[in-house]
Amino acid sequence: LCRPASSPQAITAGCTGSDGAALTDSSTACGMCSGGFFLFRGGCYSQMETPGSEICTAASGGKCTACKADNGLFKNPVASPTLGSECILCSDATDRDGVTGVANCNKCTAPGSAGAATCNTCQDGFYKDNNGACAQCNTNSCLTCETSATQCTSCSGSKYLKDSQCVEGASNGCGNGKYADPQSNTCAECGIADCTACKYNATVSKPQCTACNSKIVKIGLDGTTTCVTAGDCAQNDTEGAYFLTKNSDKCLLCNDKSDTSDAVNTGIEGCGTCKKADPTQALTCTACTDGYYDSGNGNPAICVACGANCATCTKDTKDQCSTCKPGYFKQSDSPGTCTPCDDADSGIPGCATCTFSGSLACNSCKPNYKQSGSSPITCTKTCEDETACGGTAGSCKAAVLDDKGVFHYYCSQCADNNQYLIDGICNSAKGSNTCAKGVCTSCTTGYFLYMGGCYSTANTPGNLMCTAATNGICTTAANSRYFKIPGASNQQQSVLGCGNPLGTNTTSTNAYVGVEDCRTCTAPSEASNGAMAAAKCTACDEGKKPNLAGTGCSTCGIPGCSACKADNMCEACGDGYRLEGDACVRTGGGNLSTGAIAGISVTKSSSGLCC
Repeated sequence: LCRPASSPQAITAGCTGSDGAALTDSSTACGMCSGGFFLFRGGCYSQMETPGSEICTAASGGKCTACKADNGLFKNPVASPTLGSECILCSDATDRDGVTGVANCNKCTAPGSAGAATCNTCQDGFYKDNNGACAQCNTNSCLTCETSATQCTSCSGSKYLKDSQCVEGASNGCGNGKYADPQSNTCAECGIADCTACKYNATVSKPQCTACNSKIVKIGLDGTTTCVTAGDCAQNDTEGAYFLTKNSDKCLLCNDKSDTSDAVNTGIEGCGTCKKADPTQALTCTACTDGYYDSGNGNPAICVACGANCATCTKDTKDQCSTCKPGYFKQSDSPGTCTPCDDADSGIPGCATCTFSGSLACNSCKPNYKQSGSSPITCTKTCEDETACGGTAGSCKAAVLDDKGVFHYYCSQCADNNQYLIDGICNSAKGSNTCAKGVCTSCTTGYFLYMGGCYSTANTPGNLMCTAATNGICTTAANSRYFKIPGASNQQQSVLGCGNPLGTNTTSTNAYVGVEDCRTCTAPSEASNGAMAAAKCTACDEGKKPNLAGTGCSTCGIPGCSACKADNMCEACGDGYRLEGDACVRTGGGNLSTGAIAGISVTKSSSGLCC
């Protein structure tokens, strides 16, 4: 993280110039580190914490003494490496003491002395050529490759991998017996016995057979297809869960209404079993499926949907449920009504599935809640988006501080590239904002860019950060917990939380940062070219106090201390105290007598304070 040189973290790490002299707050690199911190590419890293532990496995005296080879680094083989060059990235082709890595290399073997490392594997998008260099794959055909630019191992965009080549999936480029699998971007085998052609169905997330070899396609309840003989379907007035279509080419579920072109091929909503005299006639329903009840007493069955939350029922009202759908439960005081597991009045917040047996117990949590414990299960909210931004491919890291000082987390990346980050939630509509591939890059008037999304100044959570925005740029921070970034464009983040040390750039060289653990702050002035500007912290999170410069927050349990330069190291005291070393001592009448310190009760003179 980028921090001012006067911050407690920089002081603790011993970040100074290469000559040991103190840096200024406009400095952008360390020249030396101390203790368990080591210097690497201009920064001080703790070997005991991430990301330092991913670079170095042992450090002393401000230097790394053992590099983490598994992460693509090697130890500089020269006898006395330049400070900060003890570990070299396999991909770093810059000359460091006559030693180099290989551009775009992922894993390598260190040279025995000065010279270049030997690359073992290249980074994604590159392959190792005959000279040992990492050459780029053909970007028109491959995402990754090996042995040559066109020997693909994965594909990008709308193309799919087939026999080391990338082909179009939409035009049957995968060929017979295969389908374009969007989950792996490969041409995958249909894997269905006797199936000659198939395609991927996104609704059921699996391939479905479209043609069989001398058999007919049977489509199951979960979308699974098999190739069967006509005898597996209801015909000749034989009752079954499937019926034969008019041309005897498909075997469909009794409730399958996907084919609306011909009534003879259309199932009946809610029908579980049916029969047909022959394929050219309409089917007759004989029993209903779960979620429906039979109002015709089976002669024929007339299927009517149960109440919205019922799995089974006796009538189509919400209070006549026999059993509930997953995610609902029946209460003892209302035995026919199904109530959501996370009902605001009688449910458990964040609960997805539950059971009720005298008392309610949660079995699993919703995607945007973290599950803990086992009996009972506790659900803790981790993301304001109910889908958790679409699952593991999404990200919920946009922290927003509310007016009570509580953090709420919103989406910073949508898993679905066809959804857009608006007001911290993944949406299918983006309005006039510019968004693509799950994130936004610029916003319209009344909105501002924050952590990959466009936020409205009129709605929560946007109005907790910014109350006015013009042309996609925040012009007024909502309160002292946020500050407006000087010189930001509508394609850049224009407001930042006081406690955000990750910061943001307005140019390729100018950076703005908050202060870790800071609660309120004032905005920095515009950074000079190539510099970093930090907010000035005015108040820290509970238990911490800012230093005098306002560049850091430290644990500060010292009585009377108003500013701490590092953990429990005071640099300024409040009224009635004076600074002695790193502590504060009472002045004037606040002193305790010698007797009181010794535990002896002392009676003070009524005329005034003693001593």
